[in-house]
Amino acid sequence: MRPVLCNTLDNGGGAAIAARRLHLGLRGLGDDSVLAVMQQSGDTPGVHAVTSRLRRTMQPFIRQAERLPLLCYPGRDRRALFSPSWRPSGVHRRIKALRPDVVHLHWIADSFLPLHSLARLGVPVVWTLHDTWALTGGCHILKGCEGYRHGCGRCPQLGSGAGVDMSSLGYALRKSAYKRLNLTIAAPSRHLEFLAKSSPLLQHFPIIRIPNGVDTDRFRPINQRLARQMLQLPQDVPLVVFGAVSPGSDPNKGFDLLCAALGALPTPLRKQVCCAVFGGSVPAGEMPLSVIELGHLHDDVALALAYSAADVFICPSREENLPNTVMEALSCGTPVAAFRTGGIPDMIADGENGALAPCFDVKALADGIAWLVQCAPEKKDQLRNAARQKALSEYSLHGIAQRYHDLYLALLSGARPSA
Repeated sequence: MRPVLCNTLDNGGGAAIAARRLHLGLRGLGDDSVLAVMQQSGDTPGVHAVTSRLRRTMQPFIRQAERLPLLCYPGRDRRALFSPSWRPSGVHRRIKALRPDVVHLHWIADSFLPLHSLARLGVPVVWTLHDTWALTGGCHILKGCEGYRHGCGRCPQLGSGAGVDMSSLGYALRKSAYKRLNLTIAAPSRHLEFLAKSSPLLQHFPIIRIPNGVDTDRFRPINQRLARQMLQLPQDVPLVVFGAVSPGSDPNKGFDLLCAALGALPTPLRKQVCCAVFGGSVPAGEMPLSVIELGHLHDDVALALAYSAADVFICPSREENLPNTVMEALSCGTPVAAFRTGGIPDMIADGENGALAPCFDVKALADGIAWLVQCAPEKKDQLRNAARQKALSEYSLHGIAQRYHDLYLALLSGARPSA
């Protein structure tokens, strides 16, 4: 069986990581999986750039051309990603040339695969939702807006007060494009499953919940002292770790909430705790305690060392689907402190493998961090064991790949996937 997975990139960002991992998991099962991308940056087997060299060279200009209509909205939220999908493209022909049995979409925005061309693929389509772009008029994060329930328009992220705007036009485009699709929606979290079932665009399609997977052999517990030695981190201090792509510049990642929570730690503890950050730099002087920047960790071994070195991994995000960082930390046996938002409650059981705080209550998050750092050694061992078991039982890449393999077979046999 040949599933063709589609993602704009093969590396960089949570969706790319999840898609690449699933691709490798499917190949491990014996499937002839192909990962079709716009731009290929690595040498992973079976990854194909399905755009021409000229197209890849011109991509910065094409991206700007697709975003030209956004100039009509000078008051838009420039920190929020809004992706139109109107530009003609022949990428679907290149995907068809790969002879797929099933096309499995992941994150296809940024002018990779236009929505109006999906029906031309001619095979069953599975779409794993990594954000809300498939069910809105163009935004990737709702920020509390419920316009997706009634056709969008008056988009707060565009700063629009008009009933007919780019969001309502994008919504209408989706409505037209989806009518002709043999589509199955896969939601990695209960949160996105709920949004999909609440969406007039998607609720009529089969919607199933399959989480993303993690390689539990690569992400495994490493002796904490050894991990700290390898990364040149201090040995005998409480260490918390935070990591994200552009951690200090993406408001959704909650760096400001992290600083507030760490600043709310009891003073004696705050003077002891050190925070290690990976994924990029953070604004100088904003952290209320000692900080070590690990920079970009480009391989799984370095990431596993960072998680294993930590007493606690902190995920202070405002909105999340099923974050890879939390999954990786759990797989390394590291408890997680986070807000009860998005898909994170699927992963963290408060008091069992981490600490959950009410959304954006920084004092409660600080209390959770302090408890995880200061609890008795026996309890720490229980937390670490429970974290590891959660990853093994629910997020093992082999098991997730098998679930998708079975889904593809069901679709090819003509069966309707069950929720």
